[in-house]
Amino acid sequence: MKENGSTQEKALKVKRLVSYLLPAIIFALALWTLDKQMEQLGLSYILKSIASVPLSQIGIAILLTFLSYAALTGYDYLASRHINRTLPYKQVARTSFISTSISYTAGFNFLTGGSLRYRLYSGYGLSLAQIWEIIIFCISTFWIGFFFITGLLFTFYPLKLSEYAPEFPVPLNLAGILLLLLLAAYFYLSFKKHELELKGYKIRIPEPKIALMQLGLSSGDYLLPGSIIYLLLPANPQITLLHVLVFFALAQLIGLISTVPGGLVVFETIMLFLLDPYFGTVDIIGALVVFRLIYYFVPFLLGFLTLIFHEFESKKEFLKKAGKVTYSSLLEITPQVFSILIFLGGISLLFSGALPSDPRSLDKIVYFVPLPLIEASRMFGSIIGVLLLLLANGLWKRIDGAYVLSLIVLFLGGIFALLKDFDVHEAAVLLTMFILLLPSRKHFYRKSSLLHQSFSRENIIAIILVLVSFVWLGFFSYRNVEYSNELWWQFGVNSQASSFLRALVGVFFILLVLGTTKMLSPFSKDIHLPGNEELELAKEIERCSQETWGNLAFTGDKYLLFDDRKKAFLMYGISGKSWIAMGDPVGERDQIKELIWDFYEMSKLHQGRAVFYEVSEKYIPVYLDLGLTLVKIGEEAKVPLESFTLEGSAGKDFRYTVRNVEKKGYRFEIIPSEEVPALIPELKKVSDAWLEIKTGKEMRFSVGFFGEKYLSNFPLALVRNDEEIVAFANVWAGGNKEELSVDLMRYGSTAPDRTMEYLFIKLMLWGKENGYGRFSLGMAPLSGLEKRQFAPLWHKVGSLIFANGDYIYNYKGLRDFKEKFNPVWSPKYIALPTGFKKSLALKDIATLISGVKDPFKDFF
Repeated sequence: MKENGSTQEKALKVKRLVSYLLPAIIFALALWTLDKQMEQLGLSYILKSIASVPLSQIGIAILLTFLSYAALTGYDYLASRHINRTLPYKQVARTSFISTSISYTAGFNFLTGGSLRYRLYSGYGLSLAQIWEIIIFCISTFWIGFFFITGLLFTFYPLKLSEYAPEFPVPLNLAGILLLLLLAAYFYLSFKKHELELKGYKIRIPEPKIALMQLGLSSGDYLLPGSIIYLLLPANPQITLLHVLVFFALAQLIGLISTVPGGLVVFETIMLFLLDPYFGTVDIIGALVVFRLIYYFVPFLLGFLTLIFHEFESKKEFLKKAGKVTYSSLLEITPQVFSILIFLGGISLLFSGALPSDPRSLDKIVYFVPLPLIEASRMFGSIIGVLLLLLANGLWKRIDGAYVLSLIVLFLGGIFALLKDFDVHEAAVLLTMFILLLPSRKHFYRKSSLLHQSFSRENIIAIILVLVSFVWLGFFSYRNVEYSNELWWQFGVNSQASSFLRALVGVFFILLVLGTTKMLSPFSKDIHLPGNEELELAKEIERCSQETWGNLAFTGDKYLLFDDRKKAFLMYGISGKSWIAMGDPVGERDQIKELIWDFYEMSKLHQGRAVFYEVSEKYIPVYLDLGLTLVKIGEEAKVPLESFTLEGSAGKDFRYTVRNVEKKGYRFEIIPSEEVPALIPELKKVSDAWLEIKTGKEMRFSVGFFGEKYLSNFPLALVRNDEEIVAFANVWAGGNKEELSVDLMRYGSTAPDRTMEYLFIKLMLWGKENGYGRFSLGMAPLSGLEKRQFAPLWHKVGSLIFANGDYIYNYKGLRDFKEKFNPVWSPKYIALPTGFKKSLALKDIATLISGVKDPFKDFF
């Protein structure tokens, strides 16, 4: 079994490594091929080719692009009809344009387009399941058109691949027939009204009418971009629109398979390769650059601006009312803004180091700056560029060390930009970023080690692509320089190829050192169940805490994570791939933010997903900074003890309960923790009887469970007569007598009616007499969820279950019972990942609380 697990783990690591490297390798190969085909071209020729495209053709290309994106909005409109949730076309068109225009350029279409659709459609009241259906529908619509047009082209107008790649074994007409057969199967399932099932999820095949409309829209959408390329190419009687459409299909397919963002370079390389027999290279490059600008870049900018406008419009009322609060909330994205700027600054420095300098600038600077300093500036400029790429990740995560190093690196980068070739513009940009970043120290509060920060897959791929581009740009810029071993040791103002080679070595040396250091440095947070020493430390922290939920740490079934100063802790469990924190961290407030980030980083380093269960509203901004979404799960009831009384009409029912129980010979007692072990046998009888009454078993994680070690940490509240104990609850006391609460509550079969209510009443009176401020009655699940027309679907479903779900759990009865004590209600949330991971996280939470083994653990 262990060998099996080890083999699976190795396979997953290999798969993960391939997913990181494959896009970069394909991108690098495409760049190399493009470089070979453009060997004899200069930039001026390409610019002239772009300028030679007639304005009338550009105007028609823009019109066709508009029609193509209009057809794409039809995907989403049909999808909304398919799920029987027809939305206004304006909303659908805006969502479709934003998601497609951004995802087409940013790449990772399923991830970026899907997340944007989720963000926008959820605002219109659609559920996760409905949005998932829309995403699947739009993806399938694209492939329907692709299969239809490409299948026809490959079948009846096949390209002879043997002319390009003699070793390619499969004729295209066979591939075309296969595509048409797959399309026919789709329509067969549509007419049969068949449903597909994928990992337990049912996918409805659209009815024939909608399927035919899918075919028409997607076919038109496919033909339009291919027609744009044909239009932008120079006239040639040997090539027709059908030729270009076949080439476009192959290039687009390979671009999609590569997963390189927007198929950048990969698409262009394939098109250049296929069109090369018909046109000059410079003409093809010019047409492809114009196509990339018109069809991808301009819509991307418009989509991005539309997204910003939409977000502004959706929060306009809030922005007007919030005033200063709004301004401070906007400042919360300062780290993310600077992270992006720093990353772009790194790209600028790297590419600047790979391109030749202006000879006029060199002629001026040689009189003021010594040659060794110029050479050092060229090399260190590139090294600083790669450091900025790495520091951007630390700034995004608000690490203080990344802030300090970024200031130093930006300042030095500006100086080196002036020293290497007197590049005033680049120096001005870097020094401006330095000045803007300087007063933002308060936003970078995390004290984590830069070596222990995690990098996402997308972040790693972006850095690799930038470095590959840097290498290619350098070799492309100096391709006319003949390589020799002596080139490494040539120094001079105009020996820029030599400077580039030395900078290249410096860049990869820095990456090697940092990578090795990261791999060899141990992770400081050990993962193990707490021992006696750690539990004692947690007890000391909890004694100073105003809340009581930290006492759950003493069940011994949760891991503990302490901050570096040992002034706060967080308790968590692991289920599947979910690392689930129980409640907000406990301890000093100035350590809490850092502790939340530490936990998030630790989960990422172990390839997990961070989830925060039953959290309050205190740290919502921090959870949002982590990119998590919040789901309200209920409300916690806290009774102000100062106003609690049995007197007057408000205490009439309480007086009746007390008299009724005490008249039967029962009394209330508080037993100190030292005397608890002697009572364990009797308490166990009560606990076993309670479990039998409830026909259940011990729950875990979010509540305590019966055990001598756990119960011995606390005083006990008892209800008993002279013969036996009939009910008990362990008492949690907060620091400075701020809060009192109970966790494990049990009563036996011989307990009189209203026993637990009696226990609560007497314990509250005891707490009031002893100076406690409030009594926590715990959470009422699904309480306080909105059921308004435009409330989120989760709120509507939850409020419906709350009102009518007595056969599942007495939600309403529990709320009504707690309401009798006139408490103050405060919301409770789960902070968890977005998208499909949300469902997996909820499943893992349910598994952890129930205390059963997760049957799906090995699959996610």
